[in-house]
Amino acid sequence: MTVGQLIEKGLFGVLNSGNEDSVVNNVFSCDLLSLAMTKDLDGCAWFTVIGNVNTIAVAAHTGASCVVLCEKVRPDADALLKAQEHNIALFVSDKPVFDSAAELYAITDV
Repeated sequence: MTVGQLIEKGLFGVLNSGNEDSVVNNVFSCDLLSLAMTKDLDGCAWFTVIGNVNTIAVAAHTGASCVVLCEKVRPDADALLKAQEHNIALFVSDKPVFDSAAELYAITDV
């Protein structure tokens, strides 16, 4: 599934569409940015509750296909601006991380 197809599914709120051709073929969940930074997140939808600019920096560094902010977390202004600048798809979900990731898994079987 691509980011564009994920947008079409309407599963999460879209704050920045990013690179809609980016492939989502895995799920990653982590709120410890220093740990996430050590991962290769290429092709991952990253589920987290950290909505600041550092999350976007880690997503850009690791190659995450998109970031899904969960638990009604919304990004600060700097994070949204950096997501736009770095073409990072940014979604929001009101649900917990596990439930949000499970919903994506259910429709994609990633």
